[in-house]
Amino acid sequence: MTDDWQSITDLLLSTGKSTSVLLLGIIWGRKINFGFIFRPLLTYLVCDAALYILDAIARKIFHNNIFNFHLSTFLDVTWLTLIFIHLASEKAKKLLKISWLMFFFSAVASALWIDGLTANMNTLSRMVGNSFLVFMAFRQLTQMVHREHLLPPAESPAFILCIAVAIYYSSSLLVFIGQDLPRYGWLSGSENNFSEQYIVRTLLEFYPFLRAIQFGLLLHLITLFPMGITPRHALPRWLRFRVGWRPPTKTWHYRVLPPHLVG
Repeated sequence: MTDDWQSITDLLLSTGKSTSVLLLGIIWGRKINFGFIFRPLLTYLVCDAALYILDAIARKIFHNNIFNFHLSTFLDVTWLTLIFIHLASEKAKKLLKISWLMFFFSAVASALWIDGLTANMNTLSRMVGNSFLVFMAFRQLTQMVHREHLLPPAESPAFILCIAVAIYYSSSLLVFIGQDLPRYGWLSGSENNFSEQYIVRTLLEFYPFLRAIQFGLLLHLITLFPMGITPRHALPRWLRFRVGWRPPTKTWHYRVLPPHLVG
């Protein structure tokens, strides 16, 4: 029973990590136009999908995927910070850029000295980066409330992004720190060994559901942007319905619209 539950958990973890691949497929099919402000979101998803593939390769070939956690944190914080910088005022942009530099130094210190690029998970840079992202999300939400944003919250891309960032990066911090518990040996006593394993497993089981929430919010966010092509042209050619078209018959006495209207 334990082995079955472990295999189900591994399947859910693998599915949760691949959500960016699904989102990229939807974006490609709909030819979504993100605009200048949210264009880094596409790069964020591309990097997340690439890291999912790199993680599988690292597990199979190198049997060490620790460096992937360092890369993931750095890329996530960098691309999302760029979006928040685009949304911020000129005065706040300087503050956010300085804050990102502080995160950059923490990432370098975590990788080279404190945690190790291939030795331990990046607890330091993850704590700094996630806290920075959550701070920017709540700051942007506060600015939107003070400015009496006219769009309903559910139809505002900035609002949905802030909610997704605040929920995912505040909760995932507990998951990543929980995975690193055995390193510190806080519960390493013989009678507490089971408690340590139980805590780590419980946190890992929570991660797929957390990714599902993030996937749902980002999927809703994507639907708020205009498509680069019309919904009909987003379908495969063999599924497109041409207005005014009729199957050919011997009699031609029916109306067919001009070619520029039936595309």
